[in-house]
Amino acid sequence: LLSNKEYSNWRQIQDEFENYQASIDFSELEEIIDYLKNDYKITIDKAKIEVQKLTYSKSDTIEIEIPKNNI
Repeated sequence: LLSNKEYSNWRQIQDEFENYQASIDFSELEEIIDYLKNDYKITIDKAKIEVQKLTYSKSDTIEIEIPKNNI
């Protein structure tokens, strides 16, 4: 999941998301794109699409769509 919602601590996130594992704080969109590209082994274009979905979403949270062959 990718979220732009602000939390005061990791416990709030864990309480909201059942399978919460980690929280990474990014200060720029490019950092998110680089993280998705490197950790999920997707193209930079795919990473940009996922970030744009959050930018234009009416929700604070979106599910990242990663091709099954990348998991």
